[in-house]
Amino acid sequence: MSEPAPLKPVYLIVGSDRPKVRRAVQRLRRRVIAESGSDINVAAFEVESATTGANLRAVLEAADTPGFALGTRLLLVFNAHHFKVKERKELIAYIHDPMPGTCLALEAEKWAKDDALYKTVLKTGDVLSFDLPKRYEMAGWVRERAAARRLPMGAAVARHLLDVCGEEPGHSERLEREIEKLALYCRGAEATAEDVDAVCAPDDEARIFDLMDAVGHRDRTRAFALLESIFASGDPQDDANRVFYSLLRHVRKLEEAWQLPTSDQSTAAKQLKVHPFTAKKLLEQRKNYDRRRFDKAYRALAVAEPGMRGRAPATLETAAGVNHSDRLVVELALARLLS
Repeated sequence: MSEPAPLKPVYLIVGSDRPKVRRAVQRLRRRVIAESGSDINVAAFEVESATTGANLRAVLEAADTPGFALGTRLLLVFNAHHFKVKERKELIAYIHDPMPGTCLALEAEKWAKDDALYKTVLKTGDVLSFDLPKRYEMAGWVRERAAARRLPMGAAVARHLLDVCGEEPGHSERLEREIEKLALYCRGAEATAEDVDAVCAPDDEARIFDLMDAVGHRDRTRAFALLESIFASGDPQDDANRVFYSLLRHVRKLEEAWQLPTSDQSTAAKQLKVHPFTAKKLLEQRKNYDRRRFDKAYRALAVAEPGMRGRAPATLETAAGVNHSDRLVVELALARLLS
């Protein structure tokens, strides 16, 4: 087996795919420890936005201090994106004349490619960039992460996992954990939709989106089943507020879609200022509504809103004008909206 290439004097490890960024940092750390036989050659620094100057001085002092152990020294600098322009210039000066036998690794959530430090690292060392895919690419990303854990997974199952756990790219860390659980459960066998349902924990945001779809399709049975699962999994008061205001936003967007003369998804997405996938759903769901049903929905939400703000009138949701259950307010609003 050929020897690995020598470590470069500086690395910038950056990207929105935080699990991959952490793995890259861990690989670098493990390599330095393996070469030296201990972690004595590894030093870590956390950059805080309020103390960037002091953080930089600590890093540069460590860089200028010769190591006493054999092997390459590794200086890990986390959250380097907090460094200001002045500090970045000092880092550039160091990178132009680095301490021999020292590897400086800058970890960051994001870094502009036209930034002077980015360009300097690219010339002197290496930039390791790990960005999350777009939402429409998430199913492919899920299959890629499943394959890394030796878990065969078809496109339909990957899509189902996203439906259950949420498809926001920012949820990648949670998706990683669910994929890991699924891989342990399947033990090398190809994952099925039933396996996903058996192992993976539904995401509250995903369930709220599903609830909005059920309201759009006027599916009372599914809507109340989803509402119950949302309340069962979290804080009833917090979830009640999230559901109520999600209902209000969805009804408004549905009415906007209902008023559009177009049935073209791309045009609707621009006019509604939503993702094309969301626009497609709204165009489908608007067929289930008319002026009378929108008026009924707004009346149901108008009756509920004072109760959600703690100023409930003396109705079935209250006792003597005092709100006793945000859950009940939302449940009654949903029943009236879909009656």
